[in-house]
Amino acid sequence: MIICRDKDALISALHMSGSYIVTGKERDGMFYTPEMSRRARIFEIWSTLKFLGRKGLDQMITGFYERALQFEKELNKAGFDIVNDVVFNQVLVKCETDELTKKTLENIQKLRVCWCGGSKWQGRDVIRLSICSWTTTEEDVSLSVKSFIDARNLAKEKA
Repeated sequence: MIICRDKDALISALHMSGSYIVTGKERDGMFYTPEMSRRARIFEIWSTLKFLGRKGLDQMITGFYERALQFEKELNKAGFDIVNDVVFNQVLVKCETDELTKKTLENIQKLRVCWCGGSKWQGRDVIRLSICSWTTTEEDVSLSVKSFIDARNLAKEKA
């Protein structure tokens, strides 16, 4: 627990930034609590380790990586550009132009098959995928890739 009278010092100590972080016009809790308002993370970690054990945790983490590689492969095949080296669970995707990337992202979010956010990579707009659920299957990724294709096609039709 933190009690601090100096609001600016507290915000400075807890502030996180990134082009994918969305802030509101009102008071944002993420500036007043550690880890952007996620409390008691140690209980989640402890219970996960207790339940899964070392082998299960390894399988979960490996699964995140495998699904990210699957996204990379299938999106490349569909004509999307993957701009980062996929080394764990993050995949950064772009289309031919920033405008098409932004419109594709908007359509992905509207289609509601999967959710991803936007970010910047070397001055370009990108779609940021983060594989973070152990329940994500190969079929889920393929459905999501289809959603990417549908979203890009909708964006091109409206252009």
